[in-house]
Amino acid sequence: MARPRSARPLVATSLALLALAGSAGGCITSGYLAHRNLHYVDDELVRTAPPPPLAYEAYIRARLALERDPPDLQAARGHIGDALRWQSDDPQLWTTKAEIEWKAGDFEAAERSLAQALDLRPGYPEAKRLLAQVRGEKL
Repeated sequence: MARPRSARPLVATSLALLALAGSAGGCITSGYLAHRNLHYVDDELVRTAPPPPLAYEAYIRARLALERDPPDLQAARGHIGDALRWQSDDPQLWTTKAEIEWKAGDFEAAERSLAQALDLRPGYPEAKRLLAQVRGEKL
């Protein structure tokens, strides 16, 4: 006959994991990670919600494609389209889409994307700066 297993090791392990999770949570609420959604844009402190992981990955892939020499605009368009499907309410994604369209020479599409970014966040500095470039205005 098998001996009954003691619940003590399981309880001890569970308590240790809870303590570890609690201490990690403490770091998140008081350390660097607590403020990772704050950043400066043109000397203005702005708050952005952390994006869904898949949207962020697609955004990073779009940026990498855009920064190649020469830029891979087709890949960048595809990736930013994926990011926008995951998170269509992020003005940074719309601004990046506008940058891609601008570099492709589609100024009307760039202006439409920037209008969307500015609808989501009026006065968004990155969108305003890119809009001036698209229109050929001095910064």
